[in-house]
Amino acid sequence: MDRTLFRVLVILAVASVLFLAAISITVFMEIAFRATLSSTYEYEVSITSDAALENATFYIPVPARGPEASPVLRGIGSANLLGVPRGWNISLIGTEKFTMLEVTAREIPPTPPGRPYLLSLDAQTHGPIDTRTTGTGDLVLVPAAIRTPVACGNMDAGTSPEARCELYRASAYADFTAPERSHLSLSIILTGRNTWNVFGPASNEYQDGLQVSFSGGTRGWHTGDGILVTGIGDYGIDFRGQDPATKEAGSGGSGQGTGLSLHVGEGRE
Repeated sequence: MDRTLFRVLVILAVASVLFLAAISITVFMEIAFRATLSSTYEYEVSITSDAALENATFYIPVPARGPEASPVLRGIGSANLLGVPRGWNISLIGTEKFTMLEVTAREIPPTPPGRPYLLSLDAQTHGPIDTRTTGTGDLVLVPAAIRTPVACGNMDAGTSPEARCELYRASAYADFTAPERSHLSLSIILTGRNTWNVFGPASNEYQDGLQVSFSGGTRGWHTGDGILVTGIGDYGIDFRGQDPATKEAGSGGSGQGTGLSLHVGEGRE
């Protein structure tokens, strides 16, 4: 056999083996990814007050995406919101385009330092969740908010090279009776997270946080500061070709922190 032809055949054989190996690895990664993928939304509401509140009513943003009920809305509607103190009433109000969490209570004692009232919900969904283009592709607290891109100064570029940060302003409502010098703070944090295990555990997520304060006994609609951080974590597997589903698989609660500067802290026992 001609030596040149022999070399060509050897190269073709090696290329075929490498090609088949690459396909096998890709298929394995896809199967392992799908088999181990877990996608969860975490919704937390923190209420802090340095004085007793009476006849309190709060309207608080909840995650929304179009006219369909989100997994978080379904979880709240199914009474899966954890940490609700006795005597508090929880409901959803609004329209198909505008829904908020309504919290009412005849009396709310003041919170000790570092121990706010913490309402939490975990809602699993058929993923993956779009954690990289969340402002247009997945759940956010205030879909209509105007967001301004900023540098992610507190993000580790080595572990989250895809991270993107955006600031916005949004409102929450509070009506209550309290001393004139009282201070009330509402903090809301939504986290969407994917976890999987292909050659080792990995995850990515986004975080959307809003904080609104009421000082001097003032009440009504108040505007606060929000921040949306997307692209946190590992994107070694291409999520852009994965279309997130909206069907809820289940729900529960954890009260776990999120790591944002708007972190709501520990809940009350």
